Amino acid sequence: MQDLSRHSTSDVHIEWADRLAATSFFNALLRETTHWWLESLGSNEIAVIPLTDDRNFCLRLTLEHRSLSGRCRIQLPVMRTTGDALEAISFEQAVTALLESPWLREHPLVGQLDDARRETFFKSVMGSRDTIAAALAGRDDLDHLIQGPLGFLEAEQGLLVGHDFHPAPKSQAPFDAGQAHDHTPEHRACFGLVWWGVSPARAIGNSSRDTAAAAMMHDLLPETLAEWLPVGFSALPMHPWQSRFLQSRDDIAALIDAGELVVLGEERDDAATTRRWYPTSSHRSLYCPQTDWMVKGSLSAKLTNSLRVLHGNEVMRGLRLDRWWPGVSVEIREHFHLMQEPAWLGWKNDDGEIDEASLALLRENRIQGPDAPSVVLATLTQPLGKTGQTLLANGVRRLAALDNLGEREAALSWFEAFCKRVLLPLIRLVVEEGIVLLAHQQNIVVRLERERPVGVDYRDCQGSGVTAHFLARHPEESVSQDHRITADMLKRYFPYYVIVNSALSVTAALSEAGLVDESVLVAHLRDHLAALRHHCRGGDTTLLDHLLTSPTLEVKSNFFCYLSGINESTLDDPANIYLDMPNPLLTPSTDD
Repeated sequence: MQDLSRHSTSDVHIEWADRLAATSFFNALLRETTHWWLESLGSNEIAVIPLTDDRNFCLRLTLEHRSLSGRCRIQLPVMRTTGDALEAISFEQAVTALLESPWLREHPLVGQLDDARRETFFKSVMGSRDTIAAALAGRDDLDHLIQGPLGFLEAEQGLLVGHDFHPAPKSQAPFDAGQAHDHTPEHRACFGLVWWGVSPARAIGNSSRDTAAAAMMHDLLPETLAEWLPVGFSALPMHPWQSRFLQSRDDIAALIDAGELVVLGEERDDAATTRRWYPTSSHRSLYCPQTDWMVKGSLSAKLTNSLRVLHGNEVMRGLRLDRWWPGVSVEIREHFHLMQEPAWLGWKNDDGEIDEASLALLRENRIQGPDAPSVVLATLTQPLGKTGQTLLANGVRRLAALDNLGEREAALSWFEAFCKRVLLPLIRLVVEEGIVLLAHQQNIVVRLERERPVGVDYRDCQGSGVTAHFLARHPEESVSQDHRITADMLKRYFPYYVIVNSALSVTAALSEAGLVDESVLVAHLRDHLAALRHHCRGGDTTLLDHLLTSPTLEVKSNFFCYLSGINESTLDDPANIYLDMPNPLLTPSTDD
């Protein structure tokens, strides 16, 4: 197997990975604290972070670009001042210096930052950097990922950087280098599902369709494995890493010994079946071009802030959305496609409760083949190239050439189409229908024609909810408390995911490329929101009023959440990891 340790990568890849890792790390830090200030140096800005109260020791970061959302491009090396002395230090040295700084331990989320937590954080940050470096070293298509155009699968497996605002965006605990190579999208992994048989007494699942969940899953089971499925048992597909993880548990081994669970085996790429499954950008959602369904399963690995295990209440949300969706306005659904998740399956433990580590669900495969021009937004905007070079910016330049437009005009045209076909349907779902989809960059797959957005395939029904407006319109619907979103929750989460995380990643990428001033794009977005508010009749304007008038929006505290070791998915009150930032939608335009 290929050696994917840091020693197998070149100095160029390490330097490249340092720049990308430092950008995400400091983006998150600068957004989440006021413990820094800006100075000017020529055409660049310098962010100065004091390490001590007397300010004799500081880090100085050169910002090649800074967007309204705080997305920066960091230039290396980092400079450290010691009194009057100035020295260049590595990203690794900069992280060490920060972790030794007393002020970093004063954040409410962190409390007392002990040596063990500091060491774990440091290893995760550097491990994320090394993951990026290994991915860069293992690719022969880096120019293509930056220049494009990309098909669906290329874009899913071309997200090498991860979150724009996170100290360790590519942390992959507990994968080792070999497991990462075999199972992660950035290494263009593909594999067969491992199929299990679950006894009738243990099986649990549900479906929103006329066909039972077990029958829908069974339709995916290869014939070569079906013969090994005991009569009456349910066939359950599983990620191969998760299958090995579960087999290592003593309680699962006991169920296998008792004959209540059966490991049927892994799909093989042989004469009997050429079917292969590809991990998409979320790792645990698997795509097969030959099937009508994608499979999303629990993955007992902590990626960024959360252990990626499905929960029982989450999988039920897909069933409800599947039932409700036909009643949504045809005008909204015309270009906005929801990848339905109408079936889930797993097994029960000895207490009769769902073993959430076993859960798998089916997701509609709406993609017209791996080469379809349907590109996940996170890859469109990722800062993989040099400053100003993103897949999105290069696509806009191609659009200018195709339609004989100036580059600024092409950027405005692209953003206008993005607002109409991607953002406004998401907002209208809230305002008119009371259905909330917390759409971050990795869940928005933009359908492109001639480089311009024409629609969206949205995935991830788990990140959904309904407001009081929906319940008033559908009093007959039974909706669990965990699927309800209050006005406060709506004003916190939706602007963060849809506006700050998604829409402003687009404005940042276009402005960084020098195609159009960001304030102009934000003004266009604000005009769309104001027009929707003006013409709203009988809808819920809570979200629009908040976006158009609130002086602040809330954003997730990824840096300090990760530093504290919090598992975001199990927090009693996720509001504790959100903080205020100035509302960029109130920024006046500097142009027209």
